Parts: sequence; C-alpha cells; structure tokens
Amino acid sequence: MALSEQYLVQEADTAVVSARESTDFWVEHILRNQGTLQFRFGSASTFHGSTRAQHYAEYQLIGFRSASITYSRTRTDIRRDDDASLRIIVPTRGAMNLRQDDSTVQVVPGQGALVTKARPVDVAQPQNAQGWVMNIPAGALPLAAGAGPAVIDLRQGLGSVAFGMIGELSKQRNVIDGLGFATTCDVMIDLFRLCLRPGEKLPTTLAAVDTAVRDYIRRHATDPELTPTLIAHNLGWSLRQVQLALHGTGTTPSQLIRTERLDRARRHLREASADRTVAEIAYASGFSSLSAFGASFKERFGLTPQEARRR
Repeated sequence: MALSEQYLVQEADTAVVSARESTDFWVEHILRNQGTLQFRFGSASTFHGSTRAQHYAEYQLIGFRSASITYSRTRTDIRRDDDASLRIIVPTRGAMNLRQDDSTVQVVPGQGALVTKARPVDVAQPQNAQGWVMNIPAGALPLAAGAGPAVIDLRQGLGSVAFGMIGELSKQRNVIDGLGFATTCDVMIDLFRLCLRPGEKLPTTLAAVDTAVRDYIRRHATDPELTPTLIAHNLGWSLRQVQLALHGTGTTPSQLIRTERLDRARRHLREASADRTVAEIAYASGFSSLSAFGASFKERFGLTPQEARRR
C-alpha cells in the first residue's frame, strides 16, 4: 500500500455498481487499501460490502461490513510486495476465523486479533460481518513467529479503553486531522501493547524480555549513546537474549531504536515551531548524524524531513 502524508477519509460501497460488477469492484478496492491478497467469495452473485476508511502515513483504520468472504495472503503474495505491516482485526458482528503459523483462532465481538502480513494468513468472515481493521507499522506490537494470531480481550480494562477509542476515532473522522489521527493511533498501539503483556510468566521468558526492551527503548531513545549492548547491560540480560527475544517478533534492537527515533522526529516535525531547525529536531530525537537521519527518514516515510515539515 502506498503511504501518504495527507489525511484521507474515503467511503466505498458495492451498491454503486451492478451486481455483476460488485466482486470486481470489491477486489480492486481491497487490494488498493490492503495490498496483495487472494479472495474467495461465499456467493459472488449476491456479494455486497462497504467500507469507511481513514488513512494517514503508515496508519489506517477501516470500518467494514460485508457478505461472506475469505481473504488469504500466500507466500507468493508476500514475495510480490514485501509488506510486513501488522493488522488488528476487531469484529463487532459475526465470528471470524483467522489462521496463521498453522494456528487457527475464532475471534468474536469483544475481542481483537493481531496478525502480520509478513507470514501467510487467512481471514474468514461470515455473512453480514461487521467490524474494523487497523493497519499499523511492522514491529509496532510484539507478535512471536510461530505463535499464530494474538487475541486481545477488548471487553474490560485497557482493552475496553482501546475499543472505545477505535469507535470514537471512526465517528470523528471528518473533524480531525492527520496529526490527531496518528497521535490517537499511537496511543491505541500503546494500549494494545499493554494488553499483550505476558500474564504470570517468569521474567526470564523471551516474551518478557521483548516487552522490557521495547519499554526501555521508548524511555531512552533520545539518548544518542543508546546501543543494543547498553540496553542488555542495563536490563541485566545478555545481548544474545535480547536479540533472540526480538527476533521472535520480527525485529532487532537497532531497528527498534531507529524506528522510535524516527517516529519521535516525525511528531516533532509536525508540531515544532517554524524557528526550530530540522537538525535540532534530529539531534533531539537521538540521531547523531544528520545525513543518516535524512536517509533513514526517507526510507521509512517516503519523503525527506524537509518535505514532511512543509506538509
């Protein structure tokens, strides 16, 4: 999916085309918003569906309703677009069956499920299914390889708070801007991360190491001296333990540090006063090299820091 620094609100409904054209319309629409997928319609001749989508940068929130359909992402699809971003699927009507890593879970209203596009996945929706799909950057939430979809309880606690924010963010889609949308998505990601914390597992498990490392990086990313070795030392683990824990969720300590610094820099570029230079923002975000900052920013967001600031 092409990224945009422009906040967009879009709606689509198969009712605008003939019944004969509805499946082609839906395939084209979903591919444009979700990347390479395969489709299996419950009944192609009677299919109907509609979406309300909000887009900004790497974030997307789509409210949907549709007839019975199964979406599949194969290894061939993965090779075609190399998209490793994450999806949080939140049904509000109908039970959905998700399969990834040879593990199948059923997700019902009151729950959400986290999957990655970096590995094959199937999402089967029943007739008259309804809910939301939230697209977020790769590595934003921990998802261990081989563990299958991660199910999130949205009925109580922080999960209930996140669920309420999704609904309100969708309702307010026409009166917020890109900054407000992205900031709210960041808060929801933080809430989902807390919901995914291991329960009573021992603090030596790789899942707990992953959680602790991510938290440490979020609190110390602006320190230009921060390194994977320093993180491991200060948390009391070996660098190998840290690397193994993050490898299980598809990232590395260096990638997490860079991603956190870039996200901070982008927020500062949106919000900073005109007299604050790009160099000042780069250094304040933890970068010690302006050229490295510019190259990394362009690679992640598809535009230079100067262009991001003008937008």
